[in-house]
Amino acid sequence: MEEFFLISKRNIDYEGSLSDLNDEYYAEEYCLEVLDIPEEHLYEVKFTNLGLEISLDELIDDSFSEDWYVQLKTISNSAIRKYA
Repeated sequence: MEEFFLISKRNIDYEGSLSDLNDEYYAEEYCLEVLDIPEEHLYEVKFTNLGLEISLDELIDDSFSEDWYVQLKTISNSAIRKYA
């Protein structure tokens, strides 16, 4: 199961320039360090004109109640769950 989240630019709490997030390294570091998303769940992240697009994978039922996941759902503008 894969889940997709979109965090609009106005909801991104980033100390540097938002343009830094165009670099995949900084976008991933933001997800890992600021949003506390465990690395094993982070499938893909990219910064677009809509904001930060985050794809998660390898989620288990316990993940849905963890603090990082609840926070992500709260600050994201949309979430889409894809079933394989």
